[in-house]
Amino acid sequence: MDSAVAGRAAGLLRALGTGAVAVAAGLLPALSADLQDPLSSLTPVKGSMLCFGRDYSPDHLAQHPKQTTKAVRLAFEFFQEQDPQRHVTIVLTPRAGAPRQITAYCLWWQGAGIDTSGRKTFPTFDKSAAFNCVVTVRNTDKESGALLIDPAQDAKTLTLFLESPIAAADSKPGDAEPYFLALEPEDRIFALARIEPSACASFTR
Repeated sequence: MDSAVAGRAAGLLRALGTGAVAVAAGLLPALSADLQDPLSSLTPVKGSMLCFGRDYSPDHLAQHPKQTTKAVRLAFEFFQEQDPQRHVTIVLTPRAGAPRQITAYCLWWQGAGIDTSGRKTFPTFDKSAAFNCVVTVRNTDKESGALLIDPAQDAKTLTLFLESPIAAADSKPGDAEPYFLALEPEDRIFALARIEPSACASFTR
């Protein structure tokens, strides 16, 4: 991991505070079901990955003409030993043009979706905990956006919330110059289902 990404990851941990890190590391008492992380235990070692996705039908797209995204893939991967974070790669395929890739480092957090001033960053999210994610851009430590992942407790589905604008690239991050992608409201929240990991293999690390 390059120094810029390491700095952003460390900054996320500092922002969450020692209590949240302790929960993520399993140092506090067991949590109620709605506060438990259902995904990280399924990606316990290097090389382990979960893949979620959705392909929107022509009928759906016709009924939602302002939605520009026709397909979504999300890879949720093991990061490194002794680190509660997970690495996430998202691919948004638009109706026209190149797929857009977004990368982030995510940490399970009680109080997710609330910024340091107490403001809800994703107004429609109302759960007690979720994955708070910092979007990363290679070789820079500038603010690049945020996203939130709200998984079902059975780990079969999740809801993805995207901030706008958000840093993205038109090919694998590191291979293309990133830019800030402005998303319309119809392209900021996606309900995804768990699918075979092979569906995410082409763009993961």
